[in-house]
Amino acid sequence: MMQNFEDAALAGWVKFGAGAGVFFVWTVFEKQIIEPFRIDRYMPFYRIEGICAWDIAAITAIFLIFRSLSVRSRSRVG
Repeated sequence: MMQNFEDAALAGWVKFGAGAGVFFVWTVFEKQIIEPFRIDRYMPFYRIEGICAWDIAAITAIFLIFRSLSVRSRSRVG
């Protein structure tokens, strides 16, 4: 029983780390592509400094994708 708890805790940290990595890629994409090429002019509600609606949308999309993958993998195992 304890082994299952430890595996679940480790899986949670792995998911968190992977999600943080994907969000880091989004921020690099913002800094290297969107801002220098001024693509933000065509993105409503985009702010160069601070968090904006696009960042919240990215966080939400990452969370939902990881959540759906987690639910899907649990249904295959169980």
